Amino acid sequence: MTRTSRALLAAVLGLGAAAATAAVGFEAGRRYPFSFLDRYLPTPGNWFWNVTSPAPFTVYEAGVASLGDSAFVFGGFIDVERHASAAVHVYDGVTDTWVRKGDMPTSLTHANAVRIGRSIWIAGGFTGQHPGPGTTAVWRYEIDSDSWSSGPPLPEIRGAGALVALGNTLHYYGGYLADRNTVSTTHWRLDLDAPDSARRWLEAAPLPVGRGHLSGVALGGYAYAIGGAIRHDPYQIDIADVHRYDPSSDSWTTVAPLPFARSHAEPSTFVRDGRILVIGGRSRPTGTEASASVTEYDPATNRWTGLAPLPRGRVAPIAALIGDRVLVAAGGDAGALPRSKESWIGQFGMSWSPGRPMPMPLGEVAAGIIGDRMYVVGHDAVETLALDLRSGQWDDRHQQSVRVAAGHHHASEVVAGRWYLIGGLGGVESVVQVFDPVTNSWSFGPDLPLGVGSAATAAIGGIIYLAGGIAGDSTTRLAFKLDPITGTWSSIAPMPRARNHAASGTDGTRFYVFGGRGPGSGDRNELANGFNDVQVYNPATDRWLVSGEAGGPAALPLSRGGMGKAVYVDGEFWVMGGETLDGPGATPEGVFDRVDIFNPATNSWREGPRMPTGRHGIFPVLAGDRILVAGGGTRAASSISGLLEVLDAWRAGPAAVAGAARP
Repeated sequence: MTRTSRALLAAVLGLGAAAATAAVGFEAGRRYPFSFLDRYLPTPGNWFWNVTSPAPFTVYEAGVASLGDSAFVFGGFIDVERHASAAVHVYDGVTDTWVRKGDMPTSLTHANAVRIGRSIWIAGGFTGQHPGPGTTAVWRYEIDSDSWSSGPPLPEIRGAGALVALGNTLHYYGGYLADRNTVSTTHWRLDLDAPDSARRWLEAAPLPVGRGHLSGVALGGYAYAIGGAIRHDPYQIDIADVHRYDPSSDSWTTVAPLPFARSHAEPSTFVRDGRILVIGGRSRPTGTEASASVTEYDPATNRWTGLAPLPRGRVAPIAALIGDRVLVAAGGDAGALPRSKESWIGQFGMSWSPGRPMPMPLGEVAAGIIGDRMYVVGHDAVETLALDLRSGQWDDRHQQSVRVAAGHHHASEVVAGRWYLIGGLGGVESVVQVFDPVTNSWSFGPDLPLGVGSAATAAIGGIIYLAGGIAGDSTTRLAFKLDPITGTWSSIAPMPRARNHAASGTDGTRFYVFGGRGPGSGDRNELANGFNDVQVYNPATDRWLVSGEAGGPAALPLSRGGMGKAVYVDGEFWVMGGETLDGPGATPEGVFDRVDIFNPATNSWREGPRMPTGRHGIFPVLAGDRILVAGGGTRAASSISGLLEVLDAWRAGPAAVAGAARP
């Protein structure tokens, strides 16, 4: 805790400076939970979740809907005694201001809002102070006239169910019965195209798993039931189930579950860019009463992905799409009480976003992705860090596998669901280590024919190709290939120019080596400016091409080494970061934050969005359409970090540049 934070605590709590310091020391030494003091500290933010004007009210479990640059908030619990509100507030994203509108006909919680055109519908919920009775009431709010009218009531009392609109038909499913505890599988639909006199709720296919506090959204002509809780008063059981409803067949389908059990994210679940965002909420099976997680579902791949987490956890916050940004405000804290007005704007239009920091800082990393996990190792640490790509959370320390050998500057490839660490420095030059995610364990593979560290590799057709690297006190031109099935190494044509600390990758047929150091500029493991040449190996002809030769690839825009891996995305190679001794274009710390993108078809380079934090000793890897960069050094030579930063490659890729819609 900083000196400023201690002074603020002292001022707020009426403590002297010595008492505040003693309290902080007690916390550090005894790990006493002072999280209840969070609300007294300044609102946190970061370069992705920017602090914006606080909401003029506290609330959670409100109804939320958006239109353009405006977010509408209806009712909800507004104080620690859990009084329900009838207030309607509107956030204007253009002016960053809140406006109070006419009240709802009744104070209401546990009711979701859905917009159709310039009308917003609300159905069911609980009324009055907790534990208030349920209702069958259905209300329609007219945005332009700021007026309310009643709609056809639900057939039975329901609270905390999902309300979505498919076209001009409302669907209500799940929720709790009048006893506030029994979950419902009932699903009703209301055709708004029918004449007023004929409008009534009709039964549709029941929800496969009854629950309340589930999130509901419409996307691609389908309705989704996301997470939720079984039981309500006094104890709730959060679940991860996700189901999709097809109105054409009046049937539900089970799709990929949430990365973890989750409820109380109803007002903070919505659609953005053809994907479903779920923000905050609660997950009691994981011991999380107020989640900071932000997860995204892609229906095209049926996969969940963890995104930049909130600065603080929130239960049932206000969350809405405001143009290309996302507003998150208020919500409940770990005590499930509305005590905060803090608000953030998520910069979802940015190409880069932060991930959760690594459990430990690492330099000279190697990384690999297998299934829904990214694995990372680094300088002399024996732990194998694992990131769940679905939730964006790192595994606990007790789940981490220990490598059979430590070392650093490894080459790395994933083949047939296993991760190969090849060579390295620090006594592992000839060692191949193989990680099996099924058993979460390491074993030895076939030793290298020549001990090397910081070599370039690529996996093509199930074969691992390796070139260059530091062998003893100099850099070699020699190159080899490994057949993982037979466990045998064999020689291939040597590199035209000996290189170490290069970025390497493949387009699926050829082996590319970008820049790096070598004889004349970093022949050993030493800081140097390096080179900008690009070398390409063709396995079909066992021949290399190099920059400067006829038909050779265009050179890197800047000489450098320490970029780790060149990621191939949609026909282009992405080369990131690196370091230099005194070359141009680096940060004052001697590292690069630039991203250079090479198109083999046009043999040309373009510059991509700069890294938020320049680093070297990195190992970028691709997960879907995102490039993850974990760890690495923030200054040239020996340094480490615990950073995880993620680049949305589609947003900066050729399709997005051309204005194509996201797939």
